[in-house]
Amino acid sequence: MSPKRSLKTESFPSPQAGWGLGGGEAKRYVLAIIAAGTLLRLVSAATVGLGVDETYMVVASRQMSAGYFDHPPVAFWIARAAAAIGGEHRVIVRLPFIALFIGTTWLMYRLTARLYGERAGVWAALALNTSAVFAVSAGGWVLPDGPLDFGLVAAAYCLVRATLEEHGRYPIAWWIAAGACTGLALLSKYHAALFMLGVMAFLVIQPAQRHWLRRPEPYLFASIALLIFLPDVLWNARHGWASFAFQLGRSGVSSAIPLATRLRALGQTIAGQATWVLPWIWVPLAVALGRTIAKRPRDDRDWLLLCLAAGPIIIFTVVALGGLPALPHWAAPGYLMAFPLVGAAAAAAAEDARALRRWLAGSAVAFVGLVAVLMSAAATGWPARLVPALVRRHDPTVELLDWSELPRGLDSLHVLHRPNTFVAGTSWIQASKVAYALGPGVHVLCLTADPRHFGFLEDERRYIGRDALIITRLPDSRGVVTRYGPYFDRVEDVGRIPIYRFGHHEFDVGVYLAHDFRALTPQPALPSAVRVAVAPRAFDAGYLLFDTNPGNPTP
Repeated sequence: MSPKRSLKTESFPSPQAGWGLGGGEAKRYVLAIIAAGTLLRLVSAATVGLGVDETYMVVASRQMSAGYFDHPPVAFWIARAAAAIGGEHRVIVRLPFIALFIGTTWLMYRLTARLYGERAGVWAALALNTSAVFAVSAGGWVLPDGPLDFGLVAAAYCLVRATLEEHGRYPIAWWIAAGACTGLALLSKYHAALFMLGVMAFLVIQPAQRHWLRRPEPYLFASIALLIFLPDVLWNARHGWASFAFQLGRSGVSSAIPLATRLRALGQTIAGQATWVLPWIWVPLAVALGRTIAKRPRDDRDWLLLCLAAGPIIIFTVVALGGLPALPHWAAPGYLMAFPLVGAAAAAAAEDARALRRWLAGSAVAFVGLVAVLMSAAATGWPARLVPALVRRHDPTVELLDWSELPRGLDSLHVLHRPNTFVAGTSWIQASKVAYALGPGVHVLCLTADPRHFGFLEDERRYIGRDALIITRLPDSRGVVTRYGPYFDRVEDVGRIPIYRFGHHEFDVGVYLAHDFRALTPQPALPSAVRVAVAPRAFDAGYLLFDTNPGNPTP
């Protein structure tokens, strides 16, 4: 039996020997990849309005907090800092996340080059920048995934320096740095907990690494990460563990769900992952992971990456067997750890240069073309006019509109500045759009049973007895007057405000004046009052309904 290989027993591949790419040349390629990708993301940031989650995060971040209902606070803090410096324009709030992806790309290159050589590092960086879920959403949108990915790749790099280098200097310093980077990731998104479990699995499974379990470094690593994460824990403790309960309640499982439904949900989940990663990138990632498993990794490098990748991919795929598809980006942190394996495979296949060049060129061209199509569709709405059947039920690009006509429309109706009147939205999505359009000077309540973090931004009791300006996107099939009648003395229709895109009318926003707010809507509360209800939706595993006043009807 051959001995297990690691960087401690086997040197790195020489970039000059057989790989045909020196360190200086490789860095120039990576910098070119970064420059091209950053330019594309800047154009996208200037062209496309904020998405639903982005708008919500910008609005929620107006109130600084140690934690938020949906996620830990780092991404909210970043959005708040950007807005405080340059305002809430979509380019300004996206800039820090674009900058973070520059760092993620560079760290991916350095991580892969340290493991498998310079050429592999370039290929890994290029593949990362042609995957939609990483290069578009995590790479340029106001989402927790940007700082999460940066922290995870940085932590993986530090772990390589700490555990896989025989003559590495100051290993305890690298363990400390890994703990700090993991803490940043954990304070960005709860997925980082699976990264920590992957590290521990690597130390337990690999015989050459078990000696670390008798040393203080891994425990120092975990302690530092958890200490950095402590603000979110304390916030949850003060707010009924709302964020933990929300995330844990998003995967509904019922024994009554037929097997066919479970298998269909599993298939939808895998298809969603492949679509978001992009099939021509997802397939090499899946193949690289499969080959690594099949050969039962004797190399500590492969095994470390496999342990770090396995948790998110397995858990957020298998969870679909509960009967509801998992959101396709949930498994992305696992695939992130597989890019070095793809880089190594591409470098090893360098002799088949023609096929490799075709794949790389095709991936880059397809990615740029896809982004260009999506940007133009979001900016102009041409698919709805050219092929109406494509968006007959729902046009997802409409969610990228910023409702910029709203302030002027409300002024024309002479209702925005009525005395003793507050503004309200009918869902957390619409409340976010309203609040973003009206700016930070206007406080917006979310009068619904699922207010997300809006439930913590304002205390509804302060508004009892006041009038409300209820703003909602039309058509509203449930009827605002019927829904909100029990909460007010009366509700009257004030008017309509048209929302345009590229000169074309997209939809109307309804404005209602509700008089004398007299009954509280359901609000988040302590665990004893929390009722979790799973509601199946397309590619969503459910949401929380909080009902602390069962005498009131739930809107």
